Amino acid sequence: MNWYGNVLDSNLNRSGYPEKVTGLKISKTDLVKLELNEYSFNVQSKLTYLQDDSMQAKALDETFIFHIGPLGQANITSKVINKDTSVEMMSLATFNHDHYQRREFAYTWLAYLDGVVMDNNIKDKQWFENAMYTVKMGPKEIKGPILFTLAARKAYLFKGGHLLRSLEVEALEGRDNTFILELIIDWQGVNAAGKSVLAKIHQTITYQLEENNQWDVMSIEEEHLLPDIAPWQKLLC
Repeated sequence: MNWYGNVLDSNLNRSGYPEKVTGLKISKTDLVKLELNEYSFNVQSKLTYLQDDSMQAKALDETFIFHIGPLGQANITSKVINKDTSVEMMSLATFNHDHYQRREFAYTWLAYLDGVVMDNNIKDKQWFENAMYTVKMGPKEIKGPILFTLAARKAYLFKGGHLLRSLEVEALEGRDNTFILELIIDWQGVNAAGKSVLAKIHQTITYQLEENNQWDVMSIEEEHLLPDIAPWQKLLC
């Protein structure tokens, strides 16, 4: 997400792309494991850009080769543009830099919840110690700093994985540069007692966009929409 976010940043330019990209939509991806800690990632996309005061559009087929380092960081070792074809103009206004920045944050946050260490580590951000994190599971409520809430949350969602189902964002009325990011997440795994758990989670993340385009997260509110018990799983299948 960060790679394509930078393609859409007017202050940056990735080699091989037009300078004034206005929109970019990823239409297909394919991840293939080549060998231990090495992967091939094929991406098909469409982008719009401004050239000589005229809007243009093209379709790209690219392949990235990357290596996963000892701390879980992905290092791109090569990139090949397989196809670069001009296409009819299309509207991609919503697939801008903000679109990919929001998804990069969501994936990084969920990776942190799953225990994955990444270069863009959530825990290193200035807001991490200040933001309040609230979790509601039926009558249960956990509220406090992020580390406190996560420690208590582990009793119910101990080991498993988060899957992002939907993402929406809206501006907070009456507050400059303040937004609400809404995530719908599936979680499946076991609790601290080793019992199977299935949960559907709604997270509301309130953040302020600073002048340097960095996020200052103010609060995270999490509500479990389904009981976190295994018997529901058969009813939902």
